[in-house]
Amino acid sequence: MTESAEFLQNLNQETRSLFQERQIILSFGDFLNRLAEKPSKLMRNSSQYLFDIFNHYGVSDIPSDNGYTRWKVFDMGTERNVSIIGSESVQDEIYKVVSTFTRQGHSTKLIVLHGPNGSAKSSAIDSIAHAMKTYSETDDGAVYRFNWIFPTDKSLTSQSMGTGAPIGFGGEGGDVDHHSSFAYLDEAKIASKIHSEFKENPIFLIPMPQRESYLRRWMAEEQGVSPEEVEIPAHILLPGLSKRNQLIMENLLSAYDGDLSKVLRHVQIERFFYSKQYRVGVGTVEPQMSIDALEKQLTMDRNMANLPPILHNISFHEVSGPLIEANRGILEFSDMLKRPIEAFKYLLSTVEKSTLNLPSSTANLDTLFFATTNEKHLDAFKTIPDFASFKSRIELVTAPYLLKPSQEVQIYKDDIAAIKKTKAVCPNTLELLCLWAVMTRLKQPNPEFYESKYRSLISRLDPRSKVRLYEKSGLTQVFKAQEETMLLELFRTIREEFQDVVSYEGRFGASPREVRSILFRAAQNKKHPTLTPMTIFEELERLVKDRTVYEFLQLEPRGKYHQPSEFIKYLKEDFIRAFENDVTASMTLVDELEYQTLLERYVTHVVASVKGEKVYSPITKSHEAPSEKIMKDIEKIINITGAVERHRESMLGKIAAYKIDNPKHDIVISEVFKDYLNAIKGFYFKERQGAVESNFKAMLVLKTDDAKNFKKEEIELAEITFQNLETRFNYDRISAEAALRFLLSNKPKS
Repeated sequence: MTESAEFLQNLNQETRSLFQERQIILSFGDFLNRLAEKPSKLMRNSSQYLFDIFNHYGVSDIPSDNGYTRWKVFDMGTERNVSIIGSESVQDEIYKVVSTFTRQGHSTKLIVLHGPNGSAKSSAIDSIAHAMKTYSETDDGAVYRFNWIFPTDKSLTSQSMGTGAPIGFGGEGGDVDHHSSFAYLDEAKIASKIHSEFKENPIFLIPMPQRESYLRRWMAEEQGVSPEEVEIPAHILLPGLSKRNQLIMENLLSAYDGDLSKVLRHVQIERFFYSKQYRVGVGTVEPQMSIDALEKQLTMDRNMANLPPILHNISFHEVSGPLIEANRGILEFSDMLKRPIEAFKYLLSTVEKSTLNLPSSTANLDTLFFATTNEKHLDAFKTIPDFASFKSRIELVTAPYLLKPSQEVQIYKDDIAAIKKTKAVCPNTLELLCLWAVMTRLKQPNPEFYESKYRSLISRLDPRSKVRLYEKSGLTQVFKAQEETMLLELFRTIREEFQDVVSYEGRFGASPREVRSILFRAAQNKKHPTLTPMTIFEELERLVKDRTVYEFLQLEPRGKYHQPSEFIKYLKEDFIRAFENDVTASMTLVDELEYQTLLERYVTHVVASVKGEKVYSPITKSHEAPSEKIMKDIEKIINITGAVERHRESMLGKIAAYKIDNPKHDIVISEVFKDYLNAIKGFYFKERQGAVESNFKAMLVLKTDDAKNFKKEEIELAEITFQNLETRFNYDRISAEAALRFLLSNKPKS
């Protein structure tokens, strides 16, 4: 057997095995067996199904410190494997709305995600669609539709064994098994197959009141209660078949003298799987699409011509369009408000009544309706007279930009990976770009919004400090320790100050699309052989010169806010500080662990002091009172002034807050008090300032004739510094040299 033949044989076996395992094709009798086992799973409408998807995958392991719940549905990403970063408020609001629909029994409103361009509105809906696809491939997520099957062997449809005539075909009845289903017939033996465009639940083929009585009995067995206690979802008791399927059902019943079992032989149950790509249960209406549902009469269709004559009196219509494709799933109206209002006025009744008016009938829909729009179009929409009618039928969900650089960075991880294939990327490059983007999105706090005792403090909260507050990364560079504690106490209030207003925080600013554009333009800059923060600074300085291009550049400054050009200065200061820490740490003047040991010893003594406990001394091998000298020495280094008792108490609060934000992680002192660690490093490096500056000069003349002016050990230290920058901090040699030159030319004089 050739390799290709063996491959095809194995592929065939695996495909058949998966097909059979998933029970993709069933007879109606086999479907009833599954229904009796899991009635609650197989009678779900779209709202209940999506609600179950959220709960099936559960709450995310990624921590969220903003009071919202993050769901794994959005960690799974889209079909393109793009997970949603941040946006917990959007996730939580969608879940709450879906929960409401589930309690009500059906969706009654259009869920409108509104926000600035590039705020992951459509991506959030794509994540839901991907989760639906994945869940529908599981046993719990199985969903079914049905087809009508009419065999080529006309004798199979005779009304009774050996007597009467077939259902309009003519011919003779033979010795036929009238209890076997046509569902499993080979395609060659099928004369006609009619699909159900609306993908109706096969349960609706069971007539009332038998449908209710059997479901009540099966649900009682499933739930372990009496049939009287069972609450059957209201939607499952309504007429659920489309007009075409209802007419086929009625005509077959008439032909078979009311023998339902013979009618159901023609039913083939088919399992389907949600897919946005193939438009199965997931639809999208683009702004340029003018027709959401189309109906046309079928006249010369070969499939219809092969139907038994008993069905020839039916006027068959074919229905198509996004509304039909999305039935039993979700439908997104992308950039809905870009369309003329007349194009979606029908949604007023369609969403509320879950019905669709077609030329030949009114169809019941089982769909969750989503829409996306940007703020400009929403603002304009609110001014039209019809908005009041729409408002009661829509649920607005705000989707702002991210306000934490640590989250923003994750959006571009694939972009950075692509750039690194052809160009070295200096550490801190992407982080600084994302910091700038986030600062353009922030709003100046209004001191009058806070208690009088906090107003002076709030007035000093500049954009860089506000970012640090949102990141909980330490504020002692600007604020005293006691002030930092007060700001952390106000964290939730500050974050929510602009949450429920029209001009909310995160509505304006640089979009991820613009950030990505800046990143790639910088990567293509031929003047720089590597991608460094300095390249980003150049691109940003070029961008902010033309205020006519981007809306966020046109915002009037408010204090230190809405000043993108000034934010570049913050970036430069941050990079100088970060690179100086990295390069001095690479000189190995002091082992990095020594700084951490000093900090941890200080924190240990502070905690014991505040709690009134003793500290174990490895020297005396006994427990002793906390050392005031150790604490005061470090507090002098980190510049603690005023009442040290209050400062020490605030340190315990920071440790507690870290544990709350990271419940599954051990407490890492160097992370909780990163500012203090950097201050300790800076203090000891300042004592060795002469050696540091001499080393910087040696590093810049390596491999030049000027290197001979330095001693051998100085040259060796310079080489070791470059090596450590590469191995410990991932700086390539070219980027490290460029960063060092930038540091020396831009660092403020002491």
